[in-house]
Amino acid sequence: MTFLNPAVLFGLLAASIPVLIHLFNLRKLKKIEFSTLIFLKELQKNKIRKVKLKQWLLLLLRTLIILFLVFGFARPTLKSVFIGNSSTAKTTAVFILDDTFSMSVVDAKGSYLNQEKEIALRLLSQLQDGDEVALILVSDVNYQSAVTTDFAQLKKNIELLSVSNISGSLQTALIKAAKLFDQSSNYNKEIYLLSDFQKSRIADRNQFPNLSEAMKEGIRVYAFPLADKEVFNVGVDKISVNSQIFEKDKPVQVSAFITNYAKQKIDNSVVSLFINGERTSQKSFSLKANETKEIVLEGVIKKSGYQEISAVIEDDEILQDNNRFTQIYVPEKIPVLILAEELSDATFVQYGLQAANTNQQLQVDVKQLNQLPSIDLQKYSSVILVGIAGENISSLIQFIQAGNGLFFFPGSTTSLQNYHRFCAAFQIPKANNLSAGGIPFRFVTVDYEHPLFSRLFEDKKKKSIESPEIYSAFLQRTEGKGKSLITLANNISFLSEFKIDKGKIFVASTAPVLTQTNFPLKGIFAPLLYESVLYLSSIQKDNVENLAGDKLTVNLSGNVSGQVAIVKPGNETEFFSLDDKANEFQYINTTRFGIYYFSSANKIIQSVSVNANPLESKTDYAEQSDINEYFTKIKSTAKLTFIKKDESSENIIKKARFGTELWKYFVLLAFLFALIEMFVSKSSKKDLTSLTK
Repeated sequence: MTFLNPAVLFGLLAASIPVLIHLFNLRKLKKIEFSTLIFLKELQKNKIRKVKLKQWLLLLLRTLIILFLVFGFARPTLKSVFIGNSSTAKTTAVFILDDTFSMSVVDAKGSYLNQEKEIALRLLSQLQDGDEVALILVSDVNYQSAVTTDFAQLKKNIELLSVSNISGSLQTALIKAAKLFDQSSNYNKEIYLLSDFQKSRIADRNQFPNLSEAMKEGIRVYAFPLADKEVFNVGVDKISVNSQIFEKDKPVQVSAFITNYAKQKIDNSVVSLFINGERTSQKSFSLKANETKEIVLEGVIKKSGYQEISAVIEDDEILQDNNRFTQIYVPEKIPVLILAEELSDATFVQYGLQAANTNQQLQVDVKQLNQLPSIDLQKYSSVILVGIAGENISSLIQFIQAGNGLFFFPGSTTSLQNYHRFCAAFQIPKANNLSAGGIPFRFVTVDYEHPLFSRLFEDKKKKSIESPEIYSAFLQRTEGKGKSLITLANNISFLSEFKIDKGKIFVASTAPVLTQTNFPLKGIFAPLLYESVLYLSSIQKDNVENLAGDKLTVNLSGNVSGQVAIVKPGNETEFFSLDDKANEFQYINTTRFGIYYFSSANKIIQSVSVNANPLESKTDYAEQSDINEYFTKIKSTAKLTFIKKDESSENIIKKARFGTELWKYFVLLAFLFALIEMFVSKSSKKDLTSLTK
């Protein structure tokens, strides 16, 4: 027997009151007149015994009345249902339904999702008036559920349930369910957990928190494993753009990482590369069971602007992971600023860009360094700086930190002190010395694998650069803080690359003037300078991959007009009003796969690709032993019961449920004993009266 209101049991102390009164009456002295009729006392003994018996009976009845009333208010229940025909203890039932896209798998009985909906509706129909219910969807990672007594609305929600692109863990759903029970006073607390139980989606990142308080004794979890077949599934887990220099009518190289999640080998399947919805290339591939391969694809960019890129494979039993998206931006024009301490030092740089700019993609401005305070750097994609004096270059530092590019050449009169000042400002290694005169330096090594050199040679196998002669150079080394692209003797860098926050900077060790080097006269000078500008101007995407359901943070600095528009995949548009002082905007409605565009004042300020969670693609399902082991790891003391598809879930739950409340019977007994006490009390008073006469 279990009590729903155990605190009331403290009232059992009141059962001692009749006993105390009885004992007090025994100590009370009575005055009895002396009678000479002593022989009559023997006749009264029988009556006295009768009175005492009735007094003990009254004591028992009054004590039982108090006991039964206290038990009644404590609401005792029995696990079995042999008293009465139905359970009267109220129930709080939480339905955890797995609506992630792995539930789209179809077997002989239909899709896993439709099967769980059918089971959930049957279970819902077994609940009674006064019971409470709640629905938790595994995909609703940001939604807080609540209990309700509106069964009709819950039924409608279950009927309308469809597969979601958002992945979630069962652990998160279980924690939500346990929190709902904290607000419920019902005795029966039940969780109906319906899922395919993918091993990869039971717990988040295989972390097992202590849930002994959340999933405590008294909670019953009914698990319905729905996966019962081997699933054929191949997924595109990742897509990355290998090219880092983008131009219209030029190829772009993309890698698609594909995994075979099936237990059998696949042969001659096909992956296709799409750019802006047009198939540009395809390749066949074969994969062993559980094997992952990188497939390199290449397509030509046919227009400027934002490019939507996707890798798509053939259909299988799970469709949602058969394509993956990314995006790049190809500017129609690239504005470049040449800043020079002495304009004559930038002559070869300016002519070199003009010679290489055959498609007129670059828009070049030339200004003196002392004009920097009045220049709006946000108008430019990259800056070429020739020379450095004592001017404040904080605006240039902010320009690089924001994700832009800078190519730095020392000027013809740049001193070692000023060169050190430049290095200190950008926190890059300083030059040890300035070497001038003597034997000229020559190129020793060139990093031909760097994207800067990827398009400079028609014959990819025969890459070679004719070394210029360098008469004067600052002796600088990267010291592990950057990358040396062209190296001179003794590991001295002729051209090095450093990353500054989100931006990049190229540093040359010599001025582009003939008094210090004949490099500007070499055929490689103009194309290398042109490729450097394209590379430094390319928009660098964060390596963070956004998955369906993730919260997106959009930087609004300098781009807000009071409203932001979001164009979602499928060209559906949402509008949000913003605080003019807001520096960022957070968007959570990422329910679709594809590219999201954020714009303000009809200008796109950011684009983000959203893809499927690769963990949802894994078709390795947990056995009962695995699930039991998981509940042990989280230190749960909840009662776990497994129900198979072909079993009668209603009967199993009915037998297991704590249910029959006995308070009515205890109150009825208290009432009956109260009536008996009245009659016995009346009879006892008559006997006492006859004795005292």
